[in-house]
Amino acid sequence: KLPAEALAAHGAAVAATLEHTDGKVRKAAVETLGKLPAEALAAHGAAVAATLEHTDGKVRKAAVQTLGKLPAEALAAHGAAVAARLEDANEYVRMAAVQTLGKLPAEALAAHGAAVVAKLEHPDEDVRKAAVAVLGKLPAE
Repeated sequence: KLPAEALAAHGAAVAATLEHTDGKVRKAAVETLGKLPAEALAAHGAAVAATLEHTDGKVRKAAVQTLGKLPAEALAAHGAAVAARLEDANEYVRMAAVQTLGKLPAEALAAHGAAVVAKLEHPDEDVRKAAVAVLGKLPAE
């Protein structure tokens, strides 16, 4: 294994594989980028966010989780894209989206509060619990 700092030197090469035709390669690329130091990962945030539309739910889940490792300000730039995954067909992607939104700064999270509130009625108990936890991070008015 390479130390995270050494891996960062290869971030561009790894990011190039995000467009590979094989979903397993894309998923591995997203997960590998998620091991970069947060500042190095930020340089690839847009490329990772683009994989949120991949047909494979495992790739989308990995992308949401990797975006959650971005510095808060960089994550905020992708908040709307992550919030859109709250309606994903894959339950694991939806759960990851709720958890990742919880990492947003309070001001950025507030913009997606209504979408998180809607998850309080989700059929999956874990999604509901995660939504409650995230809503608890919103500032009181």
